[in-house]
Amino acid sequence: MVTVFLRTIIIYFLLIIAIRLLGKRQVGELELSELVITFMLSELATVPILDSSVPISHTLIPIIVLIASEIISSFLVTKSPFVKKILNGNPSYIIKRGKINQKELARLRMGLPELLGELRLKDVGDVGDVEYAILEENGKLSVFEKDKQPLAHALIIDGEVVRSNLDLVSKDEKWLLSYLKKHKLELKNVFLMTVCDNNNINIIMKEFE
Repeated sequence: MVTVFLRTIIIYFLLIIAIRLLGKRQVGELELSELVITFMLSELATVPILDSSVPISHTLIPIIVLIASEIISSFLVTKSPFVKKILNGNPSYIIKRGKINQKELARLRMGLPELLGELRLKDVGDVGDVEYAILEENGKLSVFEKDKQPLAHALIIDGEVVRSNLDLVSKDEKWLLSYLKKHKLELKNVFLMTVCDNNNINIIMKEFE
C-alpha cells in the first residue's frame, strides 16, 4: 500500500511538471499534438500505479521523450510554416466575405445545422450578418460580423509570407515584396504584417538584442 502511495505521489508531481512544460491551456484550446500527448501521458501514468511490478523508470523515460518531442515540435512550428501545416493544419474559412464556403463545409464534414448552432453560441442569430467565420486550428469557431471592426489578415509571420491570405485581400506576392522594398523593409526582419479588409496595413518589426 505504501509503495502504491509513493508511486502515485511521484507520478502526480511528474505530470504536474510535464503539464507546466507544455504550457497553461484549457483542454478546448489544445492543439492536436498537445491533445495526443495529454492522452498518452494519462495512459503512461496509470501503468506503474496499477502494476507495482513495472519500474517507475519505464514511465519516466517515455514521459521525458514525449515532453521533449512536444517542445521541439512546438519550436519547429514557430519557425517553419511547412511543419506548422503538417502538425497543426491551417484555419478554415467557412464563411468568407459574407459567403458560405460550401466546399469547405463538406471537407470538414460540418453540416449547416451545426454551423448555425455554432453561430448561435456566438450570439449571432442570422448567418447573413456574418462577414467571416473561421474554424481555428484548435477547433474553435471565430466569428466576425458585418459592419464591425474589419478583420486583419496576416500576410507575413516571423519573416515568412502567408500566401494563403494574399487572396483574401486581393494582393499577390509581387505587390507584397514591392511594398516592402518601397518602405525599405526586408522580409526576414518583419515579425508581423497584417492587411485589413479596408486596406489598413500594420507592420511589426522583429526585435533584435
